Amino acid sequence: MKNNLLYILVISLLVISLTSCGNTKKKGKEGLSMEKMLEAENTEVNVSTLPSITFEEMKQIYEGTDFIDIIFYNVDFSMSVNNKTNIQKMVGFVSTNVASIDLSCQPMGRLFFQKNGELLVEADMYYDDKCRYFVFQKNEKAAYANAITPEGQAYFAKIFSQVKVEPTTPPQ
Repeated sequence: MKNNLLYILVISLLVISLTSCGNTKKKGKEGLSMEKMLEAENTEVNVSTLPSITFEEMKQIYEGTDFIDIIFYNVDFSMSVNNKTNIQKMVGFVSTNVASIDLSCQPMGRLFFQKNGELLVEADMYYDDKCRYFVFQKNEKAAYANAITPEGQAYFAKIFSQVKVEPTTPPQ
């Protein structure tokens, strides 16, 4: 008799526990007002992500590039790099870390990686107080986003300290 009573008590507690857990979940969903649900769905997202450029593509850029042109927007300044050591150093400024793209940031310039006069790849460069990354283009669309390494940031900071850099608006 004691065993039956204990058995019924354990089953009752188990049933109560299971039903109360289910009710808590249900109450949580019902507890949101329509306004709160609509507000949550309409939250503006200012960050986007793209994958990292692949190792194979970076290897092709690193080994194949023999000329880099950098065109800066809103600055009477551009750069060209044709020394293989400096090119590889600049390619090394592309971090393996994926960049979180802040949609409020604007590119400050574009890099053109070339081999024998042919374009290998293009990348927009974002460099300001909040954004420091490259967005690589593929078929004229943003395809990859990688952070700029600390070495690259120091390099560009030195360059920009010598040139008056203003807020950027890329050409349309």
